[in-house]
Amino acid sequence: MALSEELALEWKVRAVGSADLIWKAGGEEIRVHTTYLGDGLGSLMQAALDLQSGSSSSFATLLAEPGGSRIFFSGAAEEVYVQMVAFADLASEEGRWRDGAMLWHGRIKVDLLIRAVRGMAEGLLATHRNIEQYTNAWGGERFPLDKLAALRSGGDQGRESSRE
Repeated sequence: MALSEELALEWKVRAVGSADLIWKAGGEEIRVHTTYLGDGLGSLMQAALDLQSGSSSSFATLLAEPGGSRIFFSGAAEEVYVQMVAFADLASEEGRWRDGAMLWHGRIKVDLLIRAVRGMAEGLLATHRNIEQYTNAWGGERFPLDKLAALRSGGDQGRESSRE
């Protein structure tokens, strides 16, 4: 499993309450669908914030109906091991960890991941021109502006200062 030197992320709102995360790394493009049932965008941004602040692991959940995907980040130092896993049933307690299907896995530099998540969020906000337009397009969930502000203010310095 080689280190992916490039990562491009895009959050594409398809319809009210429906979006795709487009993950391009290691020469592959993965589309992960999510819906208004959860705050997938906020979850992914929070995972990036966790890593930025020095955590060695985190995960993001992108809910769909009734399944969804989880993106696991582990062993973070300079690099982080990422696993994107789709689950058929994330709604029930009995089935939420059953029959996961690996969509993508690989290693990515932590600073690259943080910049890609921040860039994705900034691009989404620019596409929708303002928070209200995004809120209407997404179906009522507000844009996680607080998380974007934290990603911006942390820059790539968060991990360095957390290791001292």
